[in-house]
Amino acid sequence: MFGVKVSQKVLLLWSAPVDTEELQAMVGDLKSAVGAEGKVAVENVEMLVSSGHSASHFDLILAGIFPPFKFEGSLNILGEALRVLKPGGGLIIRTTDSATTQSNLKLAGFASVSQPEDASLTDEQKRNVVSPVSEITCFKPNFEVGSSMKLSFAKAPSAKPSPNTWNINLADDDVDLADPDDLLTEEDLIRPDPTSLKVCGTTGKRKACKNCVCGLKEELDAEDKKKVEENKKNFKSSCGSCYLGDAFRCASCPYLGMPAFKPGEKVKLAESTLQDAS
Repeated sequence: MFGVKVSQKVLLLWSAPVDTEELQAMVGDLKSAVGAEGKVAVENVEMLVSSGHSASHFDLILAGIFPPFKFEGSLNILGEALRVLKPGGGLIIRTTDSATTQSNLKLAGFASVSQPEDASLTDEQKRNVVSPVSEITCFKPNFEVGSSMKLSFAKAPSAKPSPNTWNINLADDDVDLADPDDLLTEEDLIRPDPTSLKVCGTTGKRKACKNCVCGLKEELDAEDKKKVEENKKNFKSSCGSCYLGDAFRCASCPYLGMPAFKPGEKVKLAESTLQDAS
């Protein structure tokens, strides 16, 4: 019966509705199969996760073996079944939805998931079944979760340094180490202007953000205004024809639109003339 052997520990999972007499008869048959040294535990599938069974305890788990064969093998339940099985232990499921069950078994970590086979049902069970019932067998991998093993190609760590490894003995008096201060140039020792180090906390640059409240925007505006004033004072025509009028002025000339004037005459520019458009 289901390949049960003497002295094995078997877990029988059932779900409602179930025939009580049929369940008791199955438990009796399983106890006879495992003998006095074996053990048969019965658990409602919905209570499996909270039942607190020890890990790696059972040799075999039987699920969905009673009509109507609607075992819901969710990943949560199958994961718990995998935990309580011994390494190499088996799980046998009877179900009418073999495709979903096969997929969930593989996702839960079971190995050697068999192809669905027609379940061997009694005449009484067949009378109460509408859909075909399949039987699927699978096993827990033959190692415990979290175990490790040494790879065949792994090399033992060498106690001696490799010939290509640099080895500097700091206790050797013959080794001359450079003084860190000698690596610095005069430019490295110059302290930067504190105003140039101020950046916006949002942009990470010396550029004010849209809603600047730290004062950086006002500081940058003052610097721009100062540059405009300096440009007004130091402006010098590159072509020398600005005083002749618009016909002789270039497209970027600050005197565009102004009347001609005498050479050397001081002309006052409008405030917005040299504003930085960017």
